[in-house]
Amino acid sequence: MDEKKYGKWQVLAIILMIALLVAAFVLFFSGHYMVGFVLFGVFMLLLNFVSSWKALNNSEYVYLKNHKNNVKW
Repeated sequence: MDEKKYGKWQVLAIILMIALLVAAFVLFFSGHYMVGFVLFGVFMLLLNFVSSWKALNNSEYVYLKNHKNNVKW
């Protein structure tokens, strides 16, 4: 994926996560407990997905870097 598109997706995901968290707290404290709870659940699912995806990318990078360094030429 192009770096500019990747950066735009990353910024969009961060803005969406912040908006979900703020909306969940505002709705929860204004008395709409169920809707706030659902939005907080969506926030947690998105956070879990992004963190597990980044952890997989990081471990893959470390493995490939170690493999590349261990190859003798």
